[in-house]
Amino acid sequence: MTRAILLVCGAFVGWVGFGTAVAGAADRTATVKSVPDRTGAVRVVDHALVDDGGPFLGLGVSYFTALSRCRNDRARVESDLRFLSAQGFNYYRMLSMVGWHRAWDGLEIAPVTFTNRAGQRVEAWPDYWKRLTELIDLGYDRYGMRAQITVFADAQLMPGKERRIEHMRRLLADVVRGREQKIILLEVANEAWQNGFPGDQGIRDLREFTKFLADRTAVPVATTSNHEDDFAKVYANSAADIATWHFSRDRRTDDGWKPVYDCWDFSDRPGFPPASSNEPIGPGASVAAESSSIRLVMAAAFAYAAKLPMYVFHSQAGVFGKTRFEDTPAIREFHRLKDILPADLPNWRRNDGKQKEAPFTVFAGGQPNRYTAEVPASRDGCVRNIGSRKEDRFVCVPIGIRADGLQIEAREDLEFEAINPLTGKSIQSARMKTGERIVLSAGPGALILTGRVSRTARQ
Repeated sequence: MTRAILLVCGAFVGWVGFGTAVAGAADRTATVKSVPDRTGAVRVVDHALVDDGGPFLGLGVSYFTALSRCRNDRARVESDLRFLSAQGFNYYRMLSMVGWHRAWDGLEIAPVTFTNRAGQRVEAWPDYWKRLTELIDLGYDRYGMRAQITVFADAQLMPGKERRIEHMRRLLADVVRGREQKIILLEVANEAWQNGFPGDQGIRDLREFTKFLADRTAVPVATTSNHEDDFAKVYANSAADIATWHFSRDRRTDDGWKPVYDCWDFSDRPGFPPASSNEPIGPGASVAAESSSIRLVMAAAFAYAAKLPMYVFHSQAGVFGKTRFEDTPAIREFHRLKDILPADLPNWRRNDGKQKEAPFTVFAGGQPNRYTAEVPASRDGCVRNIGSRKEDRFVCVPIGIRADGLQIEAREDLEFEAINPLTGKSIQSARMKTGERIVLSAGPGALILTGRVSRTARQ
């Protein structure tokens, strides 16, 4: 399914093992280096992203107006990219055309002349291709941020199929070629069903366009996010390397944690590419918004443990730019994840927290292997506790921990640290024998557990 080469270095970057001081990275002042930290073209190897430096976790940010800012407000786009890079984001999701809806008045990105939905004529940018290459070069060369190019954000601007194909052909020839290491992903369309690719014919065109791109570049390719029941129609046995999908924004279920765990069912399906949490709930998001730092940060951590290689932080600042990234809740909290989580985590063997591979049995209301939805009156327990394992190492991500904490029982002899993901600090550690129980503090409402099964348990 993917066009990736095999990973031979076996790199294990970013692991924080038992007894390692995590707190040293907790409140660092991030700086932007003069050269990119990550070099080489990005490949998808199994479920992980890999470049010349080995595997890495894709931490992206929506920046839909980036190309418009690059043309009309260079100081703003540079300030934004500088800030985002300093917070640990390694790519941004940009739109290469937009303007069908009146909400984009003054922020249009126009590769061609078009008439918008309200009947207003918008002239093509004479310098469109120059500005697009400038943005990609600026983001990577100066700030170390790769671009996820969403090609047809408003495909209504370019309704003819042949013209759409010619646009992709020129994108590959004039923008992508020679810049492969600067681009993390080519995404055919944004929410295609409502943006120019309706119905079954739209899906057929999307799959054709995905193959068109995949046949002509080694840059990873994705298709779109459509309605939930279209996932198989869009991605089953397709040419896509990544399945960009937009998960639930339902804050009514499981004390508001459903948007964190909704990606689980989409992320490890035979015959499908690995998924990206491409436009999750966030501060100022449409339909429903989320500003809780712990839920937002754990949405990324949960995604990686669930075998998703990519997560995009989505906010009002990243859509229309009416607010500033610097004033966005939680945006300064994500950078600690790369110091806590192993860089190849999406390639580990995942478990749902109840399977025998899970290192712990969790309790809710004194009942083993139960989550809080199954024991709603309990004052302890958690909403989910998925995990991943690689040889003797493991990671667990208990989310939605209730006020009285989380009782766990070791299934094997092991040792671990419980880390507050918002500070990067270890708040609890233990060595446990098989069958031994302890209670974890609720912390901020979720934790990341990193540890290993002991040598004697593995013999």
